[in-house]
Amino acid sequence: MSEQAQWGEQPSEHQEATSVEPVGQHQRPPEYAEAEFERLINELEEVLASGGRVPLTSRLMIDEKQVFDIIDRMRVAVPNELRQARQIVRERDQLIEATKKKIAITLSEQGMLEIAQRERTRMIAEAESEAAKVRSDADEYARQVLLNLEEHIGKSLTIIQNGLDELGVV
Repeated sequence: MSEQAQWGEQPSEHQEATSVEPVGQHQRPPEYAEAEFERLINELEEVLASGGRVPLTSRLMIDEKQVFDIIDRMRVAVPNELRQARQIVRERDQLIEATKKKIAITLSEQGMLEIAQRERTRMIAEAESEAAKVRSDADEYARQVLLNLEEHIGKSLTIIQNGLDELGVV
């Protein structure tokens, strides 16, 4: 079975029976369309390379019918590429929309995260304040203990000094 019959293609007015054009709902796979377009470019190059030169000029004589036939087939191949490009753009737009939704959810979650971080900051500040108060109370307790110790040592020194004075030891 020929490629043309396989893909349900019919020739256009400038095309021979080997040309490619989709009919109805039949659509070629993207690899085929890309390969077909590449093949048509190569075929056009071959026609140009096989053309004869006009003597003493840089002009080229080519088979006009062959060139127009290739151009017609290229026109058929290009719309397939455009459809594929449009599909890619639609998929990209869907991906962008999905990403925007994910970003919105993430930002919402970040809002909750910010609330949690503010609460964390408040709790840390509260704990630091409580720790400062505990340190202050501990410092006050230590000051009181040292003052009491100083008072006791002072009394002890006075007793020792009085004992030495009574003994006459100076």
